[in-house]
Order: sequence, then C-alpha cells, then structure tokens
Amino acid sequence: MKWGAGVPADVVIERKVNEAIADGHSLPRWGWPLPGPYNGATGPERVYVWQQNRVGQMLGLMPKVDTCSACASRPAEQNHGEIYFRPFALHPICRSCHARVHRRYGSPHTWRQYLEEAVPVRSWLHVLPMQPISRKDALRIAGQPDVIRAIEEYSVAEREGLLS
Repeated sequence: MKWGAGVPADVVIERKVNEAIADGHSLPRWGWPLPGPYNGATGPERVYVWQQNRVGQMLGLMPKVDTCSACASRPAEQNHGEIYFRPFALHPICRSCHARVHRRYGSPHTWRQYLEEAVPVRSWLHVLPMQPISRKDALRIAGQPDVIRAIEEYSVAEREGLLS
C-alpha cells in the first residue's frame, strides 16, 4: 500500500508494522508488571506500543542509533516516545536518561538540574512538559505532523499558564 507524500516517516513505519501484525506477525510477550499510565496512555496501551516497537525492530524498520540523543555521551540502548499515540515518534536514549525522563514529574528540581548540567542545550529533552499530558492533549499532539514541535508548543503554553 502507498501512502501519500507528506506522511511523517514514523507514521509510515507504524502502518507497515500494523499491516504485518494484521497479516499474522506475532506480538512479543510482555514479561514485566503492567506499567502505569503515562501522558494519557494506559498501561495496556503502553505495552502494546512496546510490542509494536519490537515488531518494527524485528522487521528492520527502525533505524539503529548508537549514541543517546539526550546526553550524547552513552550508548542508546532504548527508545523513548513521549506520546504513545505516535508509537514510532521515538528518540534513542540510554537507560539512565530514559529513567530520568520518566521520573521528571515527581522530581522537577532534579530534572531541571539534570537539564542544566548534563543535557546539551539543543536536546529535545528541553521541550518536554513538566506536568503529565492529558489523554485529550496527547491525542491532539499525536495528530500533528511534527510531534516534537507540537510538544514544544504545548510546553510553552503550560509554562505560560495557557492550558485549561
């Protein structure tokens, strides 16, 4: 199946993975406790996104990046997706930085210190919001062509108190 020009690359990958799953590609087994909600996605939705990502890796659709896109100093062993409703809008990230991203809501001071001391100024981490994103807003962001730009706009609105 062809998708028109202008479709974001991550959406093309998602469609290919979903076609493979619909055609019978098995989903990998999740072997850990169910995760909690994150930015509007439920635990089961997060598990399904992990499964989709693993299928994408198995099919060779996901680019391999060696260096963490957050700190730029350690190997990228994982991927982080801020908006689970765009499962392939991912950033390669090391385990340490990934854990920090997910803990930022509970430790804003530690997060800000980490950004100042360890993260290059142009890193995508600097645009992440300081409060969890609602499901409604996450779905709206997921519908934008450039997810990171949409997250940045959301974060600016959050900082300026413009979110309701």
